[in-house]
Amino acid sequence: RSENPDLQTHRLSKTTLNFSSAMVDYYQVLGVQRGASQDEIKRAYKKLAFKYHPDKNPNNREEATKKFKEIGEAYDVLSDDQKRQVYDQFGEEGLKGGPMPGEGAEGGFPGGMPHVQFRTSGGGMPFHFRDPFSMFSEMFGGSFGGGGFHSFFDADEGGMPMGGGGGRGGMPFEFFSRQASPSRDPPVVHELACSLEELFNGTTKRMKIERTITSESGQSRTVEEVLAVEIKPGYKDGTKITFERRGDERPGVIPADIVFIIRQRPHPTLQREGNNLLVQTSITLAQALCGFEISVPTIGESVPIKITDITSPGRRITVPGKGMPLSKAPGQRGDLVVNLTVRMPTNLSPAEKRQLWEILSRH
Repeated sequence: RSENPDLQTHRLSKTTLNFSSAMVDYYQVLGVQRGASQDEIKRAYKKLAFKYHPDKNPNNREEATKKFKEIGEAYDVLSDDQKRQVYDQFGEEGLKGGPMPGEGAEGGFPGGMPHVQFRTSGGGMPFHFRDPFSMFSEMFGGSFGGGGFHSFFDADEGGMPMGGGGGRGGMPFEFFSRQASPSRDPPVVHELACSLEELFNGTTKRMKIERTITSESGQSRTVEEVLAVEIKPGYKDGTKITFERRGDERPGVIPADIVFIIRQRPHPTLQREGNNLLVQTSITLAQALCGFEISVPTIGESVPIKITDITSPGRRITVPGKGMPLSKAPGQRGDLVVNLTVRMPTNLSPAEKRQLWEILSRH
């Protein structure tokens, strides 16, 4: 066995230790069971981090910041298999390089087990802990109030940075150095033309994109990807469909979102007004005066309309439930609005004029 303590390695005990009540229970912080899956841990973190972010709690920022950091620390440990294994067996202090439960006064365990110094792969230092605000930024893409994120490497009341001796228990607690949140590329926007029929029925358009992926070493490669753009029935002109972080990838930068904006093509006979469909139909003067029954063609069907009274030019007839589908309320539709125009005769004989005069002059 090497005499250099920095080169010592030890097999971790498979026995889970009972932690002191003064130590943080990361599972309890996130509200998950000890056997929770990574998906369960991630869901719990997202919910709690969003709830307790300081920007969302301006009236209780100090307490929220403390809670937010605790949540971030718990997620950082439990989402990392190596850190989680060490934590499950030796607790919080095992991660931070301090004395662990059961150590003797000389740094050894009862029964002669030597002191264990946990190390990251290839390093000689205790585990690093990620900045909770950077983690939040990477997962959610920004802060709430526009004030930016703060560093987790804050000073405590005594002016000591956490981990330099002023942290919990005075034990070494090493974080990454203070740094700004990762920058984010602006969204890449494409317009996507759709017919009114496609917006009525819904469809899926497959769009091929190319993006560049750059590694930490600076090597780049171009990859092709087909994005399935799902257009739900009832989507409107201007609706945005976002594919998060599908832009170019490069170190230190959050990839851009790819955004498709729906643009509706003009329809030869129908117009859209919100969730309603508008159509213009002409009738004869006789129909306007005597009543009529017609069928109005729309998307996929013809809607019957029967009128028995007199129709003035410019009359609007509303047929409920025959308009566009509502994308946020499946099964519901807007209305069909029929604008009526009256076709006037272009030529009348003298006899016809006399007959009409005799009839109309009485009204």
